[in-house]
Amino acid sequence: MEIRTTSKLITFRNPFTLSALDKSYPPGNYQLRVEEQPLDTISFVGWRQTGCLLGVFRDGAIEYVSVDPRELREALVRDGDQGTDPPAAPSVASKGARRSMRKSRRS
Repeated sequence: MEIRTTSKLITFRNPFTLSALDKSYPPGNYQLRVEEQPLDTISFVGWRQTGCLLGVFRDGAIEYVSVDPRELREALVRDGDQGTDPPAAPSVASKGARRSMRKSRRS
């Protein structure tokens, strides 16, 4: 089966930890790899995320650790880097926020 991998550099401004990591990691740039498989459909082209890997420095080498994309997104938001959106990460906007935006446009 075909797998598509997208890489992106993300930045943490403060120390961070995720449940998949064994310790707290220092601020800095980290490589993020998102793996996706094509959807089985003929009416449109689409991809389903199957993995999210974060590159961390361990024992003198970079090791890619599977992380939860929602947890990663929440960690980036807590860190104050809301402009960085990992590929295929779920939206953090609530339905109520979208409704209020629609109402304000009508006014």
